[in-house]
Amino acid sequence: MTADQADEVMAGYLLKGGKMLAKSCKVCGYPLFEYKGETQCVVCPLAASQEPLPEPEPPAPAPESGQSSAPAAAAREPQGEAAAELERTIVHLCERIRGEQRPDECLALMKAVKKGAEALATLGQR
Repeated sequence: MTADQADEVMAGYLLKGGKMLAKSCKVCGYPLFEYKGETQCVVCPLAASQEPLPEPEPPAPAPESGQSSAPAAAAREPQGEAAAELERTIVHLCERIRGEQRPDECLALMKAVKKGAEALATLGQR
């Protein structure tokens, strides 16, 4: 599995509501995720089986009426929560980049930051 494919897998899980953790997989070195109540590496199973990458599920449409435009209400909405989690993840990745000595790992982290920023921009357009 290439670094680009791993980035796509991680971005897909972020968009589906997974939470990237500050812990890394002991096998592949990529961040672990909390998804559907379980802590797991989302890269290793796909790298081992070489299955096609899962397509992220499209977000459910938000109700059009009766919603407050207050920031507190937005933070409780799925998109607001996803955006906040993406922001925290991007900050964490940037912190990891600062201390990374291996160029290939630094590049992989920077690509993950780029994917996260693109996902964040997509959420902001909705």
